[in-house]
Amino acid sequence: MVKEGFGELIDLETALQLLLSHARTLPSEEAPLSRARARVLAQNVSAKIDVPHFDRSAMDGFAVVASDTFSASQNSPVALTLRESIACGEIARRRVLRGSCAEIATGGAMPSGVDAVVMVENTQVEGKKVLVYKSVAPRTNVVARGSDIRKGETVLQKGTVLTPAHLGALAAVGITTVSVRRRVKVVLFSTGSEIVAPGKRLGRGKVFNINSVTLRAALEELGCEVEDYGVVKDTEREITRLVLKGVRSADIVIFSGGSSLGRSDLAPEVLGKLGSLLFHGIAVKPGKPTVAGVVRGKIVIGLPGYPVSALSNVYILVAPLIERMTGATGITRFTRAMLAQKVASTVGRYEFLPVRLEGEFAHPVMRGSSAITTLARAHGFVEIPENVEVVEKGTPVTVRLF
Repeated sequence: MVKEGFGELIDLETALQLLLSHARTLPSEEAPLSRARARVLAQNVSAKIDVPHFDRSAMDGFAVVASDTFSASQNSPVALTLRESIACGEIARRRVLRGSCAEIATGGAMPSGVDAVVMVENTQVEGKKVLVYKSVAPRTNVVARGSDIRKGETVLQKGTVLTPAHLGALAAVGITTVSVRRRVKVVLFSTGSEIVAPGKRLGRGKVFNINSVTLRAALEELGCEVEDYGVVKDTEREITRLVLKGVRSADIVIFSGGSSLGRSDLAPEVLGKLGSLLFHGIAVKPGKPTVAGVVRGKIVIGLPGYPVSALSNVYILVAPLIERMTGATGITRFTRAMLAQKVASTVGRYEFLPVRLEGEFAHPVMRGSSAITTLARAHGFVEIPENVEVVEKGTPVTVRLF
């Protein structure tokens, strides 16, 4: 027996706000820099030193008093007395006086008394004399103390998702460990008696489990720690068992399939019995048959079984939820483009439109919510609001990148 229809669908913004209202900020923990990549910074980090913490040479050459070189030219070089050579990591033994210079390596600490560096290419050494063939202005080829980071300056803001460059900045100020948010723990499983794991025999009427692979990859890319329970049959007992098991160990439980209106779509009933049902059915395309609830204080989301619908809802529903729980900023990336063709949309329903980027144009590639190649051939998606009926060719659009 087929169930009654969805009735009035909830709009995407309302669905998202319902989820976010039940999101709990995760606690912080200390992590060494070697294990902090892609983690979310839990507090601002300030520099306790200047970077660099001394004036240093930007070139191999000779540290000089700039005014000594002002008359230098190719035809009439200035002769300076070589006082000493300074290697990286060494400190000059004496002050450099007018009329003299010190040999210095790239990155070497500038000796006192000098204010510029002449590149070695513009010099010639003759015994204890250095002939300078090109003049330099004060501060030429000198990296000033604190020119990169000033002591007391905020190096990184809380909420930053740490990249290799961010970790380098932290290392530059001498930091070895950082306070980061605990990773969001997600339990994932698929429902459906027709689903088999990739690599197994594919009998007639069966399909490979795409969602387990794509959803896990998307969640891990968002910084989550994922435990996959595999595939279960469409029975109330099995779905109930895994939801209860999941909420004991995870922050979010996500499953695909069982969220529509067929006789085997049991997710709404299960969530209603185990906890509170937040919504069932969203005015989005694709992904309408999405269900969410709260069980024992944990958010449980049932995604549609079709691969594009399931994965698109991770981007538009789950990603903002993870950002709220971790305080992350900058998880999502965007670019601007122009729509390559006219697109008709349904008024009253948000549309997730996958696009392929070619130069300055975004080409729609939607081939149906059951076709995973829709997203495999796309670089990102364009969001079409509920109140838009047509987006004309050439319209500037924001593309959210995968």
